[in-house]
Amino acid sequence: MTMLGTKRLTSFLRTLTMTSVLALAAVLPTGSAWAQVAGGELVVVQGSNPPSLDAMATSSGASRNINLNVYETLYGFDENVVPMPILAEGVNISEDGLTYVFPLRQGVKFHNGDEMKATDVKASLERYLKVGATPNLEPIEKIEVTGDYEVTLTMKRVTPTFLEAFSNPRSPAVIIPEEDINAEAGKTSLVGTGPYKITEYVPDSHVTLEKFADYTQDTRYAGPDGFGGKKTAYFDKVTFRIMPEPGAQVAALEAGEVDILDQIPVPAARRLANDANIKLYENLQWAFGTLILNANEPPTDNVKFREAVQVALNMEEIVGIASEGLFAANGGWAYPGTPYDVGDVGAADYYNKHDAEKAKALLAEAGYNNEPFTIITDNTIPFHGRAAVVIAEQLKAVGINVVINQVDFPTVLNLRMQDTGWNGWTLTMGIEPYLGPVAIVSTLTGKRPHFVKHDPELEALYQELITGATPEARKATFEKVQKRLYEYFGIIKLGDTGQMQASRANIEGFKTFRIPRVYDIWRAN
Repeated sequence: MTMLGTKRLTSFLRTLTMTSVLALAAVLPTGSAWAQVAGGELVVVQGSNPPSLDAMATSSGASRNINLNVYETLYGFDENVVPMPILAEGVNISEDGLTYVFPLRQGVKFHNGDEMKATDVKASLERYLKVGATPNLEPIEKIEVTGDYEVTLTMKRVTPTFLEAFSNPRSPAVIIPEEDINAEAGKTSLVGTGPYKITEYVPDSHVTLEKFADYTQDTRYAGPDGFGGKKTAYFDKVTFRIMPEPGAQVAALEAGEVDILDQIPVPAARRLANDANIKLYENLQWAFGTLILNANEPPTDNVKFREAVQVALNMEEIVGIASEGLFAANGGWAYPGTPYDVGDVGAADYYNKHDAEKAKALLAEAGYNNEPFTIITDNTIPFHGRAAVVIAEQLKAVGINVVINQVDFPTVLNLRMQDTGWNGWTLTMGIEPYLGPVAIVSTLTGKRPHFVKHDPELEALYQELITGATPEARKATFEKVQKRLYEYFGIIKLGDTGQMQASRANIEGFKTFRIPRVYDIWRAN
């Protein structure tokens, strides 16, 4: 099978997008038809159910796609991944770095009609400390109401990266009514402050959102910016339809039954490049493909076995096939050219080696005796399943007894939370690389690392990372983190991958981002 190289593919996709634009220019009307049009229904398709609509309690992208059109946070990231105030007016940080005072925007309404006040914010953050899916707020010692519209956070220690962690959308610290403070994970009233509100959820079918008529726009901004800014809901209703089968998704888009595909297979994008009824969008440097190993379960509890898996793999073949050609073979834990790119430190001796003889020697050193190596994967996100199949074939070739357990994505998310019963898990890490080193390392440390068992060295390096006073200091620490990842082998970097998105040609204002933003887009007449 021929693999498309990164430069060649990027060039192709740019040509593909330009061809689509030129075709559209010939058929779309000009003038007032480009003006924003209010009303109607938008249908967005994604491949899997949201495991939860309680935004705090899940790190799932399928949930985030929906939730961040419904809920808002005090701070979030702008288009360039810089923290910006959303429900806060701003923040005042004390000189010693231990106190953060957040004055709140006034007049903001919840979907239940109540005004958001400091007591709601305090309750929300306290609930997050109990049920939040990531340790974003761990440095907080105390949360106090210091005015009707003011909340003060006192920190356990100086944490220069706190505002970045606080803005993290992975499992966002959303603001909900005080009445939900004691709600168990997944059992809130689903009330937020966003431009849309949840009105129905039918698993395996759809989630329905309706425009929140009393939404309080942030008039400090001219328009949307990242997860914040001035948001305008043009559609009266938005339906997120759950369609696991990519072929069915594409057919529905071509038939005009749906408006936006959160992801379209690259081959389908190639085929539709000249279709004047379809717009195509590149979303490059979207995710890291990974294979996570369970360091708690034999045989992957043995570091020599994990090392054998690492050196056995041909990453270009795995990621090339899994992504259908939209990839870069990169063993670094930062995107090339980004501020924390430390090159191939640690990776040079281990990444993309596909060294069968060394792998067999390491298996012998580990005392491997044909025990099952169980990979859990899903049939919802195509990359995951395809990667698992290629990985399995490569590992069988060096003598590993691979078993694939393929289920749907929500089931995988439950299985991987078990300490035993699995050895490998294929996952595209999307939001973490976008956020940078702190977000990546936070998933590998803390209450429960992705690879189950704690590595004391990584735990210490994470603390060093988040307390680094300058970007230069943090980059130096991240270099040590990357080196350690190629010593512990708890998670294996497969490569970088992107995704394509698509819409009907009459959808205006849509711009690729970490979520499909369903505000500030409309249907042209």
